Amino acid sequence: MKTSTLFLSLAITCLGASAWAYTPAPVTGGGTISGTIRFTGAVPAAPRLAVTKDPQVCGSDKADESLVVAPSKGLANAIVFLDKIDHGKPLTVGKAELDNTTCRYEPHVQAFAVGTELHVKNNDAVLHNTHIRLPTSDVFNYALPEKGQAISKKVTRTGLMKVGCDAGHTWMNAWIAVFDHPYFAVTDKEGHFALHDVPPGEYALLYWHEKLGKATQKVTVAAGGTVDASHAFK
Repeated sequence: MKTSTLFLSLAITCLGASAWAYTPAPVTGGGTISGTIRFTGAVPAAPRLAVTKDPQVCGSDKADESLVVAPSKGLANAIVFLDKIDHGKPLTVGKAELDNTTCRYEPHVQAFAVGTELHVKNNDAVLHNTHIRLPTSDVFNYALPEKGQAISKKVTRTGLMKVGCDAGHTWMNAWIAVFDHPYFAVTDKEGHFALHDVPPGEYALLYWHEKLGKATQKVTVAAGGTVDASHAFK
């Protein structure tokens, strides 16, 4: 499945508003879902992305960050979340950051709760236009012409959001997943993730990666238990 199709499918089906409204409630005997996402098979050499504008700031090329695999074969930047969960611990709403740094976005993939304030900053001495969008609408679209300039915006919609720069830096891209529940994670550089204080029960656990697609696994959480929900992308 192409990335653009995955973008639309996940944003509408998995992360967008649905009939499964989430209600915070006390969690008794909460369990943990954890594991490692791995890449199987030979890891392809990472291509370099050509820089076609502002080389004095951006350099001559950039690493393609769409597939980051550790020596252990752990897969970074995969999003893991419970699908259609309707109750559990309260959301933690705070602040998140997205930096334009040496003509790339940092972090490349992140996830946070709806209502979070996103702080977007330009660390480069060149114009960036940070454009964050859902499949059918804009979420954030502001020019940052000066080094050190920053804009903050509360994110009030859920979904999988694609980030790009409309100032001619076509290689710049990132992903943001915004949830209306707290049971989500982004794998670290070794592919690890953990979801804590999950109410006992049966769930569909979803995995998404921008290049490798998505997968689902059924998990059963016992009171106070820990479930190994490791997964391998081929």
